[in-house]
Amino acid sequence: MMIEERLADFVSGISYESIDGADLHILKRNLLDSYAGICASLRDTVMLEKFDKLASFVPDGNGMDVWGVGRKAAVPDAVFMNTILARRSDLLDTYLSPGNMGGNHPSDNVALVLCMADWLGKSGKDLLGYTYASFILSCAFSDYYNPEPSGYDHDAQAVLYVPVIIGYILGLDKAQLTEVQRIAGVFGLDINQTAVGEVTDWKHCTYASCAMRGTHIAGMALAGFEGAKEIYEGDAGVNRFFPHSKEMLPKLPDLGSIVFKRWPALVFCQTPIDVAIDLSGEIGSPGDIDRIEVQTYGQAIRNAATEGAFNPVSRAGRTHSIPYCVAAALVMKTIEYSCFDDDFAEKETEVGSLMKKVRVVENAGMNGKYPDGAPCSITVRMNDGTTFSGNRDFPKGDPHDPLSDKELEEKARLNIACVMDDKTADGIIGRIWNIESEERIDWLVAPLKRRMTGGKGK
Repeated sequence: MMIEERLADFVSGISYESIDGADLHILKRNLLDSYAGICASLRDTVMLEKFDKLASFVPDGNGMDVWGVGRKAAVPDAVFMNTILARRSDLLDTYLSPGNMGGNHPSDNVALVLCMADWLGKSGKDLLGYTYASFILSCAFSDYYNPEPSGYDHDAQAVLYVPVIIGYILGLDKAQLTEVQRIAGVFGLDINQTAVGEVTDWKHCTYASCAMRGTHIAGMALAGFEGAKEIYEGDAGVNRFFPHSKEMLPKLPDLGSIVFKRWPALVFCQTPIDVAIDLSGEIGSPGDIDRIEVQTYGQAIRNAATEGAFNPVSRAGRTHSIPYCVAAALVMKTIEYSCFDDDFAEKETEVGSLMKKVRVVENAGMNGKYPDGAPCSITVRMNDGTTFSGNRDFPKGDPHDPLSDKELEEKARLNIACVMDDKTADGIIGRIWNIESEERIDWLVAPLKRRMTGGKGK
């Protein structure tokens, strides 16, 4: 049996009833955290103005709601825009393969399944089943593939599994779920130029572009189109381009190993931010700092201390920059969503000045601790010669130092606040913990449909 057939067979057997109690609680934690991240992204009115223009370009009154603009758009366009919001705040969770293969953000999928389930009028149990299927698939692909060494974006594999998720939600049968993978494989694989050199805000759109294509692909399979067979294992199949493990899904991924982000930044910036904040209370004026040395593991440097990371020019560039994150944390003594805005970067010149004093070096001894750990040490030398040092092996939110349910709720309330009042937020948080009892999820999505920009909307 070919890989695409085995995956179709596996996904067809997933349902709410197949989720065990431990995973069910993990899914609810991720759902709450991801929902809050989507709400936080709705602060970005500049991005929402772009959504408004795209939704207005070819309006579709019978289509899907586009969050934050009060309009409907054709389903592929709406899916594209809504899933951007899952990543825009950079609060989304992260799964790193224990075999040091690939990685992904499982909560990218939450925006997708949420807007699809709402559009189709599905229940809370349905939503949990879709979320479980999407998390298992996305993590399984990260266990199997490592696209980046070959010059592909880490989301390149999403173009293969996202159509399966969408097809599963739409009720496609095994043969059609096999076909969506075959069509997807010839739809194009995302190159990693997104993360090389000057990082633009397209970094927040890579999964979303796969989701947009996935809606087209699922429709093609439903209509009876056929793709190329042996799309993974054939002579010119995907396995030729991606380094991969020997087996796909030899066992189910451990959803308990997913890292929750405490701060709205790249996962490789989480520990440096924590250490910098720990040190910020000991340091007087950041202007008295002579230099800062950050020691960390190679994978973090390759993702967040590239040449472009020392002069980031976009929100995505700043959230993916260890030098910027460390400088901002030392100056602000915390990290907030607004710390990565263009206005903040222009006005807070002290952060820009301090960033120039940051040196990031690879610590060979830390390399062996990744991916189970995410170590970082920071030494700050003051102008008078005084030094301050701190280190951590894991960021807060890692399974080794997890956010409790209460801490997760506090984080959610903070980020939901831009969309609704405290009473409404408390009600939604409570209902998410018991979402399997909900016949519909319109109450959950309704706050996201409000128009957050100027103009009249539709």
